[in-house]
Amino acid sequence: MASEASEQANRAEIDPRRFVIISYLLLGLVLAFFFANIFTRLFIELGIGQKQLVSGIELSTPPYLLGFVLAVGSAIYCWTNPRIHGLSLEVATELKRVTWPSWEETRISTLAVVVASLVASVVLSAIDALSLRLMVDWLPMFWEKL
Repeated sequence: MASEASEQANRAEIDPRRFVIISYLLLGLVLAFFFANIFTRLFIELGIGQKQLVSGIELSTPPYLLGFVLAVGSAIYCWTNPRIHGLSLEVATELKRVTWPSWEETRISTLAVVVASLVASVVLSAIDALSLRLMVDWLPMFWEKL
């Protein structure tokens, strides 16, 4: 079902601008909370008073307001900068051309990676144990006999 949905999305000729706008909104939201967290810590360090936005929830007005203003400003800058905007559209256009693997291919590839990791860990553990025995037990015995 997931592959059918991705095939339909690929055939639907969805405008890359839509993906760019959604990405800017999501990244802007993450950036807003990131900036708000930084400003909250900065306000605490500087001893600047903070008015609580919602009682019971640790949201204070000045840091969150500054964080959201800075995030909106960053998003507007990225949208109006022709170089960044063009790159964003190119990435969205290229992502439309990607042939995404099916659920079965993803599951098989994941299983192959897990099995290869387990085999590598067993081999490395054996090499480590052998090296430990060699350096701690066998080499000192050998040097004592010489």
